[in-house]
Amino acid sequence: MKNYKVLLIVLGVVLVLSLTGNIWLIRKNKSSPLTGSVGSSLIKTVSAKEIYPMFICPCCGKPLDPKKICCGMAKEMIDYIDSLVAKNLSEKEIILSFVKKYGLNTFADKNKQKEFREELVKTAPTDRPIISLRPETFDFGNVSQKGGVVTTFFELKNEGKKDLVIERLDTSCGCTSAAIVFNGEEGPRFAMAGHGIKNPKNWKLIIPPGESAQLKVYYDPNVHKDFRGPAIREIYVYSNDPIDFEKKVQIELNQVD
Repeated sequence: MKNYKVLLIVLGVVLVLSLTGNIWLIRKNKSSPLTGSVGSSLIKTVSAKEIYPMFICPCCGKPLDPKKICCGMAKEMIDYIDSLVAKNLSEKEIILSFVKKYGLNTFADKNKQKEFREELVKTAPTDRPIISLRPETFDFGNVSQKGGVVTTFFELKNEGKKDLVIERLDTSCGCTSAAIVFNGEEGPRFAMAGHGIKNPKNWKLIIPPGESAQLKVYYDPNVHKDFRGPAIREIYVYSNDPIDFEKKVQIELNQVD
């Protein structure tokens, strides 16, 4: 009888521990901003139609729609979503893969963008590479269409504890291009992808911890010769920084004759 009672007690303890573990897992999945409505996606897949409207085309700023493709970049992004869905990935995995390739700024819902970044901050290692770009904005003032190309520099630094690896740049318009100057040498120039512009491939720059470089930005007013008035253009630097893997700066100007 004594052994029987001991067995009952042991079984009771095991049951309580099992229930406690299940409750903790449920609460953990519900509380994660990365999952949100995605919590259940850890055990089920989603359709591409559910993913498209979560992101915007960098060209027109409208949600992705395979029936209304405005540019080559939009098509590339849609095709990439299709390829991820075909792998039967969860919604969370698809979102993470997409933003690591195209950046957090492609989120249509800026609150979702903020939540996603906060989750990345929580999970990022302390000894990570950290990209720093200053200033965040540069104002050219009046830019003469007749005067041709103007340039400026942003200071780029690795403030982390591991090598910062940069593999590509991008811009929000073909009139704006950028390159990185490191140790006195200027790298290849990148511009807005998906509009007939062929950006460099198989390029990589490694910036050790504590070292700096420069992001050189070009603006060509003759790409849009007839344009007059104020404009804002964005430049993106993609790196292995686990939080700011897409770092953005911008230029402002007023195009005149």
